[in-house]
Amino acid sequence: MAANPLPRPRTETSTFTVDAATVTGNIGPAVANNTIDWENRSTSTVSIEVSAVNGYYPFGVNSFSIPAGLSHTSTVEPGTPAASYPFGRNGSAGIGHIVVGQGMPKRGK
Repeated sequence: MAANPLPRPRTETSTFTVDAATVTGNIGPAVANNTIDWENRSTSTVSIEVSAVNGYYPFGVNSFSIPAGLSHTSTVEPGTPAASYPFGRNGSAGIGHIVVGQGMPKRGK
């Protein structure tokens, strides 16, 4: 019998730090419990809105405002399906995606 016959869930944590005022494109890939630190390096408040994919959202709070010079941390919820979740800034939709990957690889048969 092998010492570790089953794959272990991924337990590492990653933090993606982005400038909320300028970020576009893809953020990630992230898995459950990874965080995104949205830093607002601008001189005005930035609003972020993350859209659902097939009825699922990646975070507990998916619409938030970040005052100038401050930050907001979003954590990918456990059980979030793998997908590219669109996000927008200050009312402009679809400027980028939060890419959520598979949290634990499936074993081959």
